Amino acid sequence: MCKLDFYLTGWQREIGEITNDVEDLLYGKYQIEELERIIKGNSFVLENIGSFWGHYKLNYTYFVISKIWHQIDEDRRSLSLINLLKDLLKHHDLITKKWWVSRDPVALSSGEFEGNFGKGAFLDPEIVRGDVDKLKKITKEIRKFRHKRVGHKDKSWEFGFSISSQNIAGATDLIEILVKKYQLLLTQAGYVSLSPVPDDWRTAFTQPWIQK
Repeated sequence: MCKLDFYLTGWQREIGEITNDVEDLLYGKYQIEELERIIKGNSFVLENIGSFWGHYKLNYTYFVISKIWHQIDEDRRSLSLINLLKDLLKHHDLITKKWWVSRDPVALSSGEFEGNFGKGAFLDPEIVRGDVDKLKKITKEIRKFRHKRVGHKDKSWEFGFSISSQNIAGATDLIEILVKKYQLLLTQAGYVSLSPVPDDWRTAFTQPWIQK
């Protein structure tokens, strides 16, 4: 087994596990967006939802923060997107344009490689480094919130910070973009979206079932 094959086996397994985790994250995002549309679209539901919606949104926030944390955890023992990118950065010269195109010469082109991964003969380390930096920057506040509210409960009473839905959405969107990008690099899979095709769980709520 050559050096590339040795590393590629591990990288492909990791990007597969990361993809599954991000699909779960995106399904959770879809579900809460649909539920919000249901609630806001029905005045009776909106008036009688009580504390359920606020509690549900809080649970979702903790869920999505934990899922994002899976991808930005830099502990060397963790399987995360950021650790995968750092490993690719370390061994960027193993992934050559020639190797990538040879995986499927009919579907893959030098131009596609150059457009996504650099114009040189191998993976451009500056592209990978830039993606790591973007991931760190967009999740800076999420890291803080996770440490002070989700992973631990800060007892100093000085942490009055809350996380915005825009912050969460921006991080989620970038993570999806990067996972699709590095799936293309490592497996040549051209994902359009990582959002799973949903089952119509809403059907269960179209019939009354609570007897007064």
